[in-house]
Amino acid sequence: MTVHTPSYYNRFRCLAGECPHTCCRGWEVPIDRETAQYYKTLEGTMGEQVRGVLAVDGEGETAFLLRGDACPFLTGEKLCELQIRLGERGIGEICRSHPRFFYDYGSLRETGLCGSCPEVARLILEGDMVLEEGQDDRAGEEDPSLLEVLLAARETAMDILETPEATLGQRLQAMLLFANEVQVLLDNGQSADVPRLCGIYEEEFPLLDPAALPDRREALEGCLEALEGLEILEPQWKELLKRGRVFLRSGEMAENPCIDWGRRAEIYFLYRHWLRGVWDGDVLSWAEFGVLGVAVSALLGPLLEEGFPEVFRLFCLETEHNQENLNALQDKLWREIRLAEMLALADL
Repeated sequence: MTVHTPSYYNRFRCLAGECPHTCCRGWEVPIDRETAQYYKTLEGTMGEQVRGVLAVDGEGETAFLLRGDACPFLTGEKLCELQIRLGERGIGEICRSHPRFFYDYGSLRETGLCGSCPEVARLILEGDMVLEEGQDDRAGEEDPSLLEVLLAARETAMDILETPEATLGQRLQAMLLFANEVQVLLDNGQSADVPRLCGIYEEEFPLLDPAALPDRREALEGCLEALEGLEILEPQWKELLKRGRVFLRSGEMAENPCIDWGRRAEIYFLYRHWLRGVWDGDVLSWAEFGVLGVAVSALLGPLLEEGFPEVFRLFCLETEHNQENLNALQDKLWREIRLAEMLALADL
C-alpha cells in the first residue's frame, strides 16, 4: 500500500498540559472494543473507577460519561490520569491516534493531522507542505476508478496556489475555476479529459474582473449564517460568528491575511478533502469548503488576539469534527451557494 504523509507529520508533538485547548474536553470519549475489554480486566480501585464511568449505548458502543464537559480522567494539570497510571494501553484507540487522520482509497492511504489542534494549526501555517510518499505491508483494496485522475487534478489545484506574483485572491479564484471545470467533466462522464485540462491550467492562469462578481459582503454574510445554522461545538465560535456579522455591517472589513497562511490553509483542505470525490464525484464542493475556511479565517482573524491561526483552528474544529456539520456544508455548497459567490468570497 502506498502511503502519503505531509512533511510536518513527524514533527508533531502533543503539548499535553501546556496545550491551550485540550482535546479531552467538549465531546464524548468513545472507547474501542479492545480497550473496553481491557478495562473489564482491571483490578482494584483503578478498575472500579474506570468501569464506573463507562456507558454503553443502544448500538453497543462504549464511551466515558463526561464530568461536566470533560473526560473524567482529565487531571487539573490537563493530563490523562489513565495514561499516567496505565501507560498507552490504558487509553482508547481514538485518544492514541488523535489528532491524526487516516483515509484509505484502494491501494492508497493518506495520513495527516487535524487543523483543530493548536500545535497542528501552527505546523500547517508556519511552513510549506511537501507530500512524502512511502510504502507499507498492508494490502489495499481495488483502486476507485477516479483515483488516478483526481490525484493528478489535486496536484494541479495545489500548483495553482503556488503561482508566483499572483495575489492570494487570484490564486484561490483560479483554483476554484479549475475545480469547476474538473467538476463539469466528471458530471458529463468525461473524466478521461481531466489530464488535458490539467495541462491547460499548467500553461494558463485565468484572471477575473472583480466587477463581474456578486457583492462580497453579502456572500460573506450568507456563509456566516450557514455556519451559524450548524451544530456549535464551542460557545466561543457562535459568539465569534455573531461578532463577524456585526463587523461586516460596520463596513470595516479590515482583512489583511498573510498570503502564505491562506495558501497553506487551502492546501491543507485540499489534501484532506479533495479525494473524497473518488466516492461521490464531488470535488468542487471541497475546493469551495477550503475557500470558505480561508475567507472566514481572514474575516474573523482581526476579532481575536491570536488572529487568523486561531480562527482557522476553530473552523476545522467546528466542521471537520462533526460529520453532520461536514455533510450539511457539502450539501449547501453543492445545492445552494453559487460558484460566483464563492469566487467573490475568494477575492482576498
